[in-house]
Amino acid sequence: MSYLASALAKHNLKRVEFAARVGVNKATATRWAQYRVPAERIPEVEAKTGISRHDLRPDLFPREDAA
Repeated sequence: MSYLASALAKHNLKRVEFAARVGVNKATATRWAQYRVPAERIPEVEAKTGISRHDLRPDLFPREDAA
């Protein structure tokens, strides 16, 4: 399971709702859920969904307590 798929489940969001909030189509949301959210979109996705950048891309934004 990808980081986004895990974050959506944790926040009880469906991909369709996520796509609408972020302003992408469902196919893009599905692709991001299968792979990963592009790094340049993380701040926008975090702001529009409330999902932490640490949950969206822990490979780029590790939690300080994990270090």
